[in-house]
Amino acid sequence: MPVTPFHYPIAKLIHIFSGKTHLSLPALIVGSMTPDLEVPFMLLLTGTQDRLILHSLLGGLTFGTLLAVALTVLVYPWLVGNIFSIKKEELKKKCVFSTVVVFSCFIGVLSHVLLDVANHEYNPLFWPFTPLYQTPSPIVPLLGGATYASLIVHVSMVLLFVGLCIVNRNGLRRRLLVG
Repeated sequence: MPVTPFHYPIAKLIHIFSGKTHLSLPALIVGSMTPDLEVPFMLLLTGTQDRLILHSLLGGLTFGTLLAVALTVLVYPWLVGNIFSIKKEELKKKCVFSTVVVFSCFIGVLSHVLLDVANHEYNPLFWPFTPLYQTPSPIVPLLGGATYASLIVHVSMVLLFVGLCIVNRNGLRRRLLVG
């Protein structure tokens, strides 16, 4: 089951540690959540919660990045501005189409795909070059199986998120959603 918001702490940490490269936090956030957009569609089409195109390296880093860029530029400023009462002008400045936004979306999608390797028994990393279920996670068995791996990853992400909220408590919404 996708728990998409649990990918946020990785996006924020990448933004923090990107230093002088000035990656776009909104683009990292959108990119880190975009691959899970395919899950509801797969559920409707196939009746399963499979991860496919956007969870593979090829599909995620091409189609996922393109979709994330479109969502960052066209949807994120409006959505976040309305839900969290953040100035839309400030959001729009951070979400203008640029190489920084494209690269940030690319990194966000990649972080999602790689985090899912630690969280799921399989991830179609090399799809379409290998069959869907032929890329088992090398990390999940080391974490005690799928249930423990999922628990470890989810608890870690919650703790990271709580820590980020504490560190960024002054101007919390702006610092967590705009950068």
